[in-house]
Amino acid sequence: MPEANNKRVAKNTLFLYFRMILIMLVSLYTSRVVLAQLGISDFGIYNVTAGVVTMLSFLNSCMASSTQRYMTFELGRGDMQRLKDVFAASLNIHAAMALVIVVLAETLGLWIVNHQLVIPPDRMLAAHWVYQFAILTFCINIIQVPYNAVLIAHERMNVYAYFSIVEVCLKLGIVYLLVVCPIDKLIAYGVLLFSVQLIVRCMYQLYCHKHYEESRFRWFWDKALYRQMTGFAGWNLFGSIAWLLRDQGVNIILNLFFGPVINAARGVALQVSNAVMGFIANFQVALNPQITKNYAQGHIAEMEKLAYLGTFS
Repeated sequence: MPEANNKRVAKNTLFLYFRMILIMLVSLYTSRVVLAQLGISDFGIYNVTAGVVTMLSFLNSCMASSTQRYMTFELGRGDMQRLKDVFAASLNIHAAMALVIVVLAETLGLWIVNHQLVIPPDRMLAAHWVYQFAILTFCINIIQVPYNAVLIAHERMNVYAYFSIVEVCLKLGIVYLLVVCPIDKLIAYGVLLFSVQLIVRCMYQLYCHKHYEESRFRWFWDKALYRQMTGFAGWNLFGSIAWLLRDQGVNIILNLFFGPVINAARGVALQVSNAVMGFIANFQVALNPQITKNYAQGHIAEMEKLAYLGTFS
């Protein structure tokens, strides 16, 4: 059994690396073309306005790790009813979180865009369109988290690779449409990115509904379970806030002092940085489900072995 699990981890790692390489290559190519089509100023405007929404993502990243942990744990225990309850609870939590983020984005976030960011007056309308579609895109990504957690818990990393092929093809399509698009390219870019995320989200949801019976929406209330999941997420809050201040906080400060041109430069640099950091994270993503399942089944020695392997790899 340990040998089979190690083979599964190695196989899943290869799938994740294939996915990462594919995304990295397309991201590097599309960044150059999008920058050329939007222009330096508009590209910077997109990065800083969408970044205002991303500032609120620390709540989502905290719950994502909690959802993955609890779903993998219950799958390792083999308790299907409890697994269904965890999925229902996580989906309800993420739906509520999306609603909270919409309220914050349309109040505090909109105030930042209107009164704090340095945006040329003639591009303010386009920035507002981009901002609204960035909110919608972010909400879609929030609702998708429980479905991603199902795939990770079942260790179906090959599905990520297959869906990533579709996603990168759609993003390449965005590049072509921007070239021939007759309307404002900045607005069109925001609409097209939203459309891609909506399509990908539907693909994940349909796949999970077809293959995993626990991935069904239902109203569910268990105070103890909700408290456990949100309490686990709380431990990740500090790291998420630090990430927020490092990335998006710096982005806004650069905009306030230097304008959208510097945001454009930093936007390209961050895409390269994120691609490189993805290589580091992929192995741990493949390893985490096995660590949690071994703990749930009481195989402490094997769990510790995998944890050490992840530490020194």
